[in-house]
Amino acid sequence: MKEKLITAFADALEMEVNQIHMEDNFRDYENYSSLTELSVLAMLDSEFEIEIEMSEFNKYKTVSDLFMLVANRSEL
Repeated sequence: MKEKLITAFADALEMEVNQIHMEDNFRDYENYSSLTELSVLAMLDSEFEIEIEMSEFNKYKTVSDLFMLVANRSEL
């Protein structure tokens, strides 16, 4: 599941997979913007069937945080 998240996340941000690291604060990526943020939210919905509000999404800081979100929601 980790590889799937990183691949989908890289696609949403138009980055190479090897540029994404679990400990990264994804908002610090050079090409991160409000538009790519919407792409990430759309990716979470389409790839993992996770719909979250922007206020909840703003609580997540690192790629690992997003992985934990996906892992926790997948167990339900």
